Amino acid sequence: MKNLFFAFTVFLASSVSYAFDDLTGGKDLFTWGWEDQIQPTINRSYDTKGLSILAAGAASTAMAHQYDDTVRRHNDDINRRIFDRDTTDLGGYLGSGGPGIAIALAQLFWDTENGLAHSRAIALTAANHITLAAIIHRERPNKRDSLSMPSGHASSSFATATSLAYAYGWQVGVPAYLVAGFIAATRVSENIHWTSDVVAAAALGIYWGRASSLVAEDRKNSPQVMPTFTHEGAMLTATWDF
Repeated sequence: MKNLFFAFTVFLASSVSYAFDDLTGGKDLFTWGWEDQIQPTINRSYDTKGLSILAAGAASTAMAHQYDDTVRRHNDDINRRIFDRDTTDLGGYLGSGGPGIAIALAQLFWDTENGLAHSRAIALTAANHITLAAIIHRERPNKRDSLSMPSGHASSSFATATSLAYAYGWQVGVPAYLVAGFIAATRVSENIHWTSDVVAAAALGIYWGRASSLVAEDRKNSPQVMPTFTHEGAMLTATWDF
């Protein structure tokens, strides 16, 4: 539930950032959130490439599942783990949702459209992660609970990385994906998640990060129609931002 709370925090904060411009068009927050943010992202997600991401994610998850027990047995020996406790704690913090939301909030004030895209990605990824974890009900390697598949930390981190990559290019995307990969690896090293959990989570985050970013690109490239007044009268002009 923590990630879902984080996701709704982003949308609540976004409404505050719009207090001056009223970009909700007079709609209430929930109507605006569904009709202008969530629904378009869902509609944009299931194109050919989006479905290919899910298919590739499912195939990769099935392959990773074959090594789940092997990796878990390796991690049972603390001395053989890839990361020490301090490092895995760092990964846990970075993937907790807080840093991703802090980035999204900064974007909302300084780069609104990409901030909205990032916020949508976080929200939809969190909602999917919580739903799938409850349905699949997979026990964690450390047997703490049965909410292992998919990883919330990994999914939100890859959603953030994908959003940043679409917004700012490979210069930001590559480091963001490296951080997301690090976060996923620490969750496996600590026996909090199976290897297949983080593979599935990566696909989930990439899927929603891409779909949400495509909505932002569509809106950027859509024509802006506005009235223009001249000495001969009034006319409508349309402009595109490429």
